[in-house]
Amino acid sequence: MPIFDQGYQHWKGHLSGHGWRWLAIARHGVRIGLQGRVFRIVLLVSLLPALVLATVLSIWSLIERKSDLVGPIVQFLSSMQILSPTVAADPRQYRLEVWTLCYNYFFSTELTLSMILIVLVGPNLISQDLRFNALPLYLSRPLRRIDYLGGKLGVIGAFLGLAIIVPCLVTYALGLLFSLDVTIVRDTYRLLLASVAYGLVIIVCSGMLILALSSLSRNSRYVALFWVSIWIVGGLASTILEGVYYGQVAASQMSRPPEMPRGRDARRRMTPADLEKQQNWAEDFQTRMAEASKTDWRPLISYTSNLSRIGRELLGTDAAWRKLSELQPAQMRGRVVASNAGPLYPWYWSAGVLAGLFVISVCVLSLSVRSLDRLR
Repeated sequence: MPIFDQGYQHWKGHLSGHGWRWLAIARHGVRIGLQGRVFRIVLLVSLLPALVLATVLSIWSLIERKSDLVGPIVQFLSSMQILSPTVAADPRQYRLEVWTLCYNYFFSTELTLSMILIVLVGPNLISQDLRFNALPLYLSRPLRRIDYLGGKLGVIGAFLGLAIIVPCLVTYALGLLFSLDVTIVRDTYRLLLASVAYGLVIIVCSGMLILALSSLSRNSRYVALFWVSIWIVGGLASTILEGVYYGQVAASQMSRPPEMPRGRDARRRMTPADLEKQQNWAEDFQTRMAEASKTDWRPLISYTSNLSRIGRELLGTDAAWRKLSELQPAQMRGRVVASNAGPLYPWYWSAGVLAGLFVISVCVLSLSVRSLDRLR
């Protein structure tokens, strides 16, 4: 019987550089993620807002060209008071504002769908490797911890990038093609860069957080529960606290109403001075609510509110609403901005919260993965 050498056999093949070894883990994670039927359905649903965004920008581009194809649409929007006659007469003057609001609504919808995608694919990324004790195999040479974590983050990046970043690029190109006006690039290239940057913020912050949660438990159901608690419970707590806070602010303002005629025919007996007094009181009420929003820390409890605040700052949503409010009468402008703008607290508060969570996630991942990184 022949005896074979059982010793170490030197590898004579070609090894690729470390720079792309994470890609093998990412590809495997994407294949595993796509095997879930529910996940595929949610992924397809997450592409519907992109279809709506592409349709709206294409129609707007035709409106800028004064195309006869969208004439009935312009008349319908004008009759429903959705499209102002001033905007319809000179749509290019409001191109950036309309594009900004379209992208803002797109991201608002995609942010919720992204949270659902993450809860479906993220909890299993590291928890299953802990359950089956697969980390020693991953972290043996020639794979490093940064390659392993980069590959897991690449799984989140692939799916969220498909749902967020790719539609932004495709719809931007469609808007440019339908408009046939190269000045769109000059007017809106900052919006495109901001959209890509915001998408990367969502991917990196959310991806690192779900990976950190996934590394804390061998049971992916617990990880999913943690994520839902951060997402939904945090949002509900923030909403309740905001409602109580603004209710107190409104009650303090309501306790000092202007003196008005009372009785059944009070409306008829109101003088121009009374109407002006009531209007001033309403404007003062809006001002007080806006000032209260500038120092309101309660939205910081909600994870998605922090992401939304960063997105509004990057996209310039509030500036777009301020310009569009100029189409309304002077007494209505403040109300338009207040009803459409989000929280007015400084954006760097949310940036600080997200940065803190990112640092905590990195520390948790470093400690969780290093405990099994014994092969050098």
